[in-house]
Amino acid sequence: MKLRIGIDDTDSKKGMCTTYLGAVLRDRLRSFAKVLELRLVRLNPNIPWKTRGNGAVALTVETGDYDRAVSETLEVVEDLAALDVEGTNPGVVIAKGDVPSELTSFYYNALHGVVTIEDAAALAEKHGCELHMFKEGRGIIGGLAAIGADLTDHTYEVIAYRTPEYWGRPRHVDPSSVYEMDRATRPATYNNVDPETGRILVTPRSPCPVLYGIRGTDREVLIRAMKMIRAGEPVERWALYKTNQGTDAHLKPCAIEEIEPYSSVIIRGVVSEAPRVIEGGHVIFSIAEGGCSVDCAAYEPTGGFREVVKRLCPGDVVRAYGGVTKENKTVNLEKLEVLDVKELFKLKNPVCPKCGKTMKSAGKGQGFRCRGCGTKAEAKEPVQIERDLKPGLYCVPERAMRHLSRPVVRI
Repeated sequence: MKLRIGIDDTDSKKGMCTTYLGAVLRDRLRSFAKVLELRLVRLNPNIPWKTRGNGAVALTVETGDYDRAVSETLEVVEDLAALDVEGTNPGVVIAKGDVPSELTSFYYNALHGVVTIEDAAALAEKHGCELHMFKEGRGIIGGLAAIGADLTDHTYEVIAYRTPEYWGRPRHVDPSSVYEMDRATRPATYNNVDPETGRILVTPRSPCPVLYGIRGTDREVLIRAMKMIRAGEPVERWALYKTNQGTDAHLKPCAIEEIEPYSSVIIRGVVSEAPRVIEGGHVIFSIAEGGCSVDCAAYEPTGGFREVVKRLCPGDVVRAYGGVTKENKTVNLEKLEVLDVKELFKLKNPVCPKCGKTMKSAGKGQGFRCRGCGTKAEAKEPVQIERDLKPGLYCVPERAMRHLSRPVVRI
């Protein structure tokens, strides 16, 4: 019998990690079942009540003991989920057999918009899924979406976990080993080191069980990369997840007038208001299309990406990629594609066609005259200004990328 087990909302900002729970469950199930796949599925990154990366996990297993698979799953959730933390509301979804297309549609809804617990429960019941809700049970949304996720385009992440006595303590990973691994495995791995700052990106900053995670496109290379990392503490276990990270799956093309709160969009428009720097070093500009306009923002953590944004001028044609806030529908930029750069001109005194010298004013209302030969001209001449901006795709630095954002090496 093939089972799909989806789990979400077991962590909190104070600790725990749903992927760690998934790795522990995998090891428990292996004693009597065959684990076919581990999935890490990121959902809508703009949902305000998410914890960190808004990731759910799903395990696909083959077993002849359904009841034991369910009991082991629930026991692991009860033991490891941060049930004592307000806002943590775990959910478990268990489905038999193949994945119905409606579950895949539900995944896209959870990836691009806002869905409710009631939506998830009704769909799960329709398709005979078994549900287990802890506290408010909001995790059934992510659990169901993880089961239904379309991973046609996918990457992988190998994650090494700390032993419990190290949780919450500073991580000890040799930076030089990360640099060496990055040089040896790119582009099959990515987002290991931020090129602007040299900052190590494989180690999280939260007090969770993860020691480090390496993302990439090749399973074998990832395992080799993991073995290159030198850690100053023991690794309790590791897991290799198939994931929608690094795919831009969250971004959806739409018109400016169609933008919805909490969505992630790809919009095309003409720069209508020049970039301006506001308090905190954030850069804001506006684009317009079809009589509608929207602000786009490059925030301070995006570093040098803001310098590209500052070079925009009204009339430039761009395609903006990013997440939308609820309050004012500002698009928080993840990428910016410059499609067309407007030609800019400034007026200069005319050049004498005979002498090649720049003419001088002949007096108010008198036009211009060459002091060398007396040649006259009526008005200043337009001269094109060289723009310090070229058409192309520009991305935020790796340290500022969302989990779902497609990295440069995959574009």
